[in-house]
Parts: sequence; C-alpha cells; structure tokens
Amino acid sequence: MADIGGLQLLPETRKKIDYRKPGQNRLLFLAFIFVGLILAIYGGLYFYKGTQKTKLDDIDNQLVANEKARSKTDEEKLLALKNSIAAIGPVLSGHVKWSEALTHIQGLVNPKVKFDTLSVNLSKKEYSFKGYAANYATIAKQIAAFYADSAITDLSVGKITSQPDGSAEFTMVLVLDLEKAFNKK
Repeated sequence: MADIGGLQLLPETRKKIDYRKPGQNRLLFLAFIFVGLILAIYGGLYFYKGTQKTKLDDIDNQLVANEKARSKTDEEKLLALKNSIAAIGPVLSGHVKWSEALTHIQGLVNPKVKFDTLSVNLSKKEYSFKGYAANYATIAKQIAAFYADSAITDLSVGKITSQPDGSAEFTMVLVLDLEKAFNKK
C-alpha cells in the first residue's frame, strides 16, 4: 500500500508516534523540587540567623547595661574583703585549737608564777612568754611541771634574773604537740 501523508494502514509497517504526557519530565520536576527545597532551607537558615542575631544583640545590650551598672569601688572593696577573709581563715580555724592549748598550759602553771607577756608562733607551734616567779625554786617547780606533761615536746628557758624584791624574772619557750594536748581532755 501506498503511504498516505506518512500514515500507513497496515500494522506491520506502522510508525510509533512519539507523544509525551504532562508530568513525564520527571528529571525536570525533581530538579525544581530540589531547587525549591534548597531555597526553603536557605530561607529558614536566613530567618534563623536573623533571630539569633537579634538575641545576640539583646545579650550584648544587657552586658553593656550590666557593665555600666557596676561599681568599681565596691568591687575593689569586696575583693579586698575576700583576700582578708582568706588570710584570716587559717588563724580562725586554728583559734579554737590554740585556745584549748592555752587552757591546757594554764592548768600546768604554778600559782606563784605570773606571766608578763605571751606570744604564740602558729607555724612553729610555740608559746613564748616572760614571767615572774616568787623565787628560783618556783621556777624549778614550773620547769618540772612542764617537763612532766607529754603535750610539751620541747622547753627552753632563757635568761633568769633576780629582782630587787626577791622575785625572779625569766623567759621560756614551750613547743607543743597540739594533738596530745587535746587528747588529755
């Protein structure tokens, strides 16, 4: 048969007509979806960036306001107070121990001995004092009383001088083991 305008009527010689339905360009459709998704993500991140920048500006403004509200002199005073408390802390914590140790020593002192000065060296655990006794025998009894106590680890007697009224002036340094002094109670 003859070809009539490019159309053949016999099935063996038929040509396939290329016809596309709408929506068959899937690759193009997927590309538009991908671009749309990218634009949506970009827009979301841009909006998120704007809100975070606003929050950061608010925080910066609060910090500036706090900085302006600070009182430098009060801060310096508080810092000085903190340093003072840190320096006094060890003294206060040792105060109770040293007070109890002083009470312990007081119990060992002969009634005929009078202390004139007393100083304490915390780092060396020493009591240094200058005192007066009725006579040399009283000083000897006092030294014996201190030697008899196990809480006193070392004793050194300094200068002993006689006074015009018959009494004796002396200096003494006691080294204490505070733990032993506390365990005696």
